[in-house]
Amino acid sequence: MTAEVMLAQRVRVASRRLGGAGTVSPKPEAERLAAHALGCTWSQLWTRLREPVTRDVSERFDALVARRAHGEPLAYVLGSAGFYGLELAVGPGVLVPRPETEVVVDVALELMPDDAPVVVDVGTGSGAIALSIAAMRPDAFVVGTDTSDVALGYARRNGHGVRWVRGDLLRPLAARGAVDLIVSNPPYVAIGERVSADVAAEPPEALYAGPTGDEVLLRLVRDAPSVLASGGSLVLEVGTPEQANSVAAALDCWARWGVREDLTGRPRVVWATRA
Repeated sequence: MTAEVMLAQRVRVASRRLGGAGTVSPKPEAERLAAHALGCTWSQLWTRLREPVTRDVSERFDALVARRAHGEPLAYVLGSAGFYGLELAVGPGVLVPRPETEVVVDVALELMPDDAPVVVDVGTGSGAIALSIAAMRPDAFVVGTDTSDVALGYARRNGHGVRWVRGDLLRPLAARGAVDLIVSNPPYVAIGERVSADVAAEPPEALYAGPTGDEVLLRLVRDAPSVLASGGSLVLEVGTPEQANSVAAALDCWARWGVREDLTGRPRVVWATRA
């Protein structure tokens, strides 16, 4: 049996195991785990198939597959997640950035003023949104806040072009009326709502907001005007159409507001701008 067949067989076995454990995309995940065990990228995996697979690589691969099969999020197993062109370190204790949240960055960039804006990412987690904005707008002064020391540890590891501050929502901000943009992917899952095993493995404080799920969203709507400059904007990720409606209703008195859908057609972002 050649090394190529050996690796292919190992990936097939891993794919069957992951599929049996309920993984939605078992074959691509098995391939990514194999690449991680080899120390190469997913795209480079195919150039390595004819190389001998050592016992160390096999043992690493088996251990990675076992972690994933037991419900650990793939990003935790790999130690990183891609977001808006960045590769961000993640692990237990921090929310995994997801592709649908990239719409938040798109809307934020559209609403930011042209001249050195002050931006605050509330509940920054791994720093995904804050760092993406900072990368796209080097002139911006970006602050990321979070209550979790673990999350802020990952954020600091992921980048240094943002000021990281510990605190609850907008409370750490001393400069009132000086912020041009507040952006947030806050907790918005209702307590008691069923979530996938992957999501359930992530920190509950980053997921659950209260009985209806819109509690933190509405707190941000209420408190944002005290720190936003005239003409400043608020950009919020929401989880359901019902949340989009409740947040939009609370923003009806603002100068202008809107709802943006993600690539699946679901309402994902509610934004508003002050007079």
